[in-house]
Amino acid sequence: MRFVEAEASMANGRDGRGITTSHETLARMVGMSKITARRARALMEALDCLVTVRTGRYLFHLERLEATAQHGGRQLRTASVRALNVPEILGSVPNEHLATASRFNPSARLVKSNPRSGKPHSEPAPRAQQRQKRAKFVPGADQPRSLPLQRLAARLVSSIPWLPDDLSTLRVQRIVHRSGFDADRFSYGDLIAIWQAIDEGMGQTPKNAGEVNDPEAYLVVRMKLAALHARWHGLRP
Repeated sequence: MRFVEAEASMANGRDGRGITTSHETLARMVGMSKITARRARALMEALDCLVTVRTGRYLFHLERLEATAQHGGRQLRTASVRALNVPEILGSVPNEHLATASRFNPSARLVKSNPRSGKPHSEPAPRAQQRQKRAKFVPGADQPRSLPLQRLAARLVSSIPWLPDDLSTLRVQRIVHRSGFDADRFSYGDLIAIWQAIDEGMGQTPKNAGEVNDPEAYLVVRMKLAALHARWHGLRP
């Protein structure tokens, strides 16, 4: 904003044209570096607040002689000519939303209409829609499930007492697949035998219906333990 104020102070008050200051002069006016001034001008042009009417260039030999004869100093190049511009996105905004007086010309005529005293809008402004979170991609989730995995999941839903009857079979398939348990190698009976070996090793008894608060989370833990046990120990006779 400080660079915008400096550019506006050097522009023609009628049409906003005629800005011929260099990067060095603009930086010295604001009290910042030349690189910052160059970046500020690039940002203003990107926001369509500033337009380069004519790009500066180096003078030819005859033009240098003419410039020296005119003002007596040595001049190697001409300055770029810039002009202030109203962005297109602001050009269609009604005047009631704009400032009533120019910031750079305090003596400007005030607008007679008072925006705050107008009638309220008939409809409220629409709220910004919240962006929906993208589902987390799981490797292999889009692959079709094998027939042994489908059979194992269906048997678990129908036979395990602490699993609810309304639990989706597809959800159980996903839990078994993510646990790493090899359903193509181990059957439902093998899984029960593995769970019994784990319970005996941990000194605990199997859960019954009504003893599990979160059956789905408990199944996730049980399947991960079974996958680790099967990977390291397999089926013990």
